[in-house]
Amino acid sequence: MQYAASRSFRGDAERAFRLAESALTAIGFQITARTAGLLEAIGPGMNSSRQSALLGASRIRLVHGHGELAVEAELGGAAWMSRFITLFPIALVLGLGGVLAVVFSMVFRPGLWLIGVVGAVGLNTALWLWLGPRMARGIRARTDRALDALLANMASVGESA
Repeated sequence: MQYAASRSFRGDAERAFRLAESALTAIGFQITARTAGLLEAIGPGMNSSRQSALLGASRIRLVHGHGELAVEAELGGAAWMSRFITLFPIALVLGLGGVLAVVFSMVFRPGLWLIGVVGAVGLNTALWLWLGPRMARGIRARTDRALDALLANMASVGESA
């Protein structure tokens, strides 16, 4: 997943980059390149949807030039969380359904319990097939909004000097 945005900027780029640098390093990003017109950082990744939405970006590149401030990002953290939220619950439901089917088949004779297990597994799988992609889109949108806010704050701080 990729993200890119830009806005016109006529302010102090150094001040804007200092804001971004402090915001990104505070949440665990490592600065890999820093010049008068460029700031690149690599993120630690996203392990939870409760973390800062900026962690959805695995690599951020901020560029100032030609009267413009731009941000480009690889959304590796958001992509990982999206895959996890989409696949893990379904795998968990199917695995638990398999375990229940094996245990119940050893304890009980074949019967109505099978309908209950298949029904519960089917309903939960259907729920996560519907819910997972919606949650994944929410994570992507949250990361996009956080990057938009970072860019807006950088422009605001840089132009207020």
